[in-house]
Amino acid sequence: MPPRKKNPITDPTGEKAATKATQEADKRVRERLRARFVNNQSPTQLQETVKKIADTTQNVGDAAKTVNAGIGTVTNSFSNIAESIPVIATGKTAQTIKSHDAYGGLSLTIFEPQNFLAGDLFIDSSTLPRTSKLEADAIVESIEEKRQTLRVVGANLDLNTDVLKTGVKSEKMTQAAIDYGVAKVNTDTKLTQFETAKVQYEIGLTKLDQTHEKLFHEQVTLEGLRNETDQRKRFWQEKYALGESRIKQVQLAKYQLDAKIGAIEVEGETAE
Repeated sequence: MPPRKKNPITDPTGEKAATKATQEADKRVRERLRARFVNNQSPTQLQETVKKIADTTQNVGDAAKTVNAGIGTVTNSFSNIAESIPVIATGKTAQTIKSHDAYGGLSLTIFEPQNFLAGDLFIDSSTLPRTSKLEADAIVESIEEKRQTLRVVGANLDLNTDVLKTGVKSEKMTQAAIDYGVAKVNTDTKLTQFETAKVQYEIGLTKLDQTHEKLFHEQVTLEGLRNETDQRKRFWQEKYALGESRIKQVQLAKYQLDAKIGAIEVEGETAE
């Protein structure tokens, strides 16, 4: 029969009430088993149990000492080997040797069969606590439900692990997308550089045309200068010819003047 819903707001399905009832039932069963176990053991049996626990602890300590002694022997053997051959002992091996707990630091509950063996095979002489089938079924069912809880926990841990792995893949995809975006920007940058190069090329062609025009201007100027040189040559030639002509005219006029003067002198002499 399902538990009655106590609060339709905080516990609408009655799950909390059922869980609490199960926990209380488990607690009562554990208390009954503990009381039976203690009551069924006589003081002598309790002392024997305590003594066995002490002996077990001492044996574990002796075993640890034996292991430590063996480790020391092995260490000494390594030291003797290092002394017998020309090898420098670093001591790192001795430093890395540590004392380890066989159970990894866990406190394990150990079932000792000797404590629960039936001493008299014809009577109920075992010290095991008595448990009814109904109680045993309830305990086993509770343990099985806890194991199912662990199974759910394990499944969730596996799920979380897969989620994290998928998250890592997602991050890698995001990084790849960023790399793609960077590549696209680099491509656009290259295209901009290409367009800039084309403009620079056209500027170069324009400057080349301007240079050609300047060359043509200089060639026109050169042709003009050459023509001017020819004009200057002819100008100076004509000027020189004019000077020569004037000189000849002066010379002719002088000759004529001298001739007239000579004629006048001859006439004067004749007249005398």
